[in-house]
Amino acid sequence: MFNRWRWFVGCMAGLTIIIIASACARGQIMDQPTPAETQTTEVEHPHDITLMIDGGTFIPDVTRNLHFDYIDGLTVRHALASSGIVKFTEDQSAIQSVGEVSLDSALEWGTRLNDKELASTNWDQELQMGDKLLVYVKTVDSYEAISPLASLLLIIDGGGQKQYFVHKYSDNTTVRDLLKHSGMVQFNPNHKSIISVGGYTPKQDEQWILKVNGKKLLDNGLDMRLKPQDYVEISLATQ
Repeated sequence: MFNRWRWFVGCMAGLTIIIIASACARGQIMDQPTPAETQTTEVEHPHDITLMIDGGTFIPDVTRNLHFDYIDGLTVRHALASSGIVKFTEDQSAIQSVGEVSLDSALEWGTRLNDKELASTNWDQELQMGDKLLVYVKTVDSYEAISPLASLLLIIDGGGQKQYFVHKYSDNTTVRDLLKHSGMVQFNPNHKSIISVGGYTPKQDEQWILKVNGKKLLDNGLDMRLKPQDYVEISLATQ
C-alpha cells in the first residue's frame, strides 16, 4: 500500500512539472505585445503603454485607445505594427494608412511620445512603463495637428467596410476635385460621370449616389464648391 502511494505521489509530481513547463512555454508566446482595445472611460493601469489613434472630429471611426502590457524591449515601431490598424510604407519610413483612412499628399500621419514630437527615425527606440504614444493627422513638414476647419472628408461606402480620404482644404475646391484627388474614383473621358469607385463598376441595377453633408447631389452636383469641414459620401445603391 505504501509503495503504491509513493508511486501515485511521484506521478502527480511529474504531471505538475509537465503542466508548469507547458505554461511557461505558452507564456513565452504570449509575451508578444498584443494590444487589447479598451474604452477611454476605463481606468488605465500605471504600467501600461498606451497607443492613442486620434482621428479628430472629422474621422471619429478611427479614434481609439490601445493598451499594451509593458514588456522589456518593446519599441515604438513594434507597438505601431502590433496595433493591427497602422500600415507602413514599403520602406518602413512613414505611416501609409491607419485603418481605412488615407491622406492626400499635403497631409501625413505624425507620432508623438509623451506629448513630444517623435520622428520616424526614432521609431526603433524602446518604450518605458507608462509611456503614451499618439498617432494623429498633420500637415507635411509641420508638427501641428490639422484642424477639422482646414480639411475635407470623402467617405466611400460600397456596402462593406467604409473607406475615408482626408484632403487639405483649398479655396474653390469642387466635389469633382475632391473625388479626383482621392485616386479612388474613375470618371468617363469628359469627367462628368463616375465609371467606377475603388475599381468597382456598378452592375445594371446599381448606381453610385453622391451626398454632401448628408444631402443628395443633383446631376450637376460635381461642380459644387465645398466649404471647410464639408464631407462628401459616395454610396452604392440598388435602383
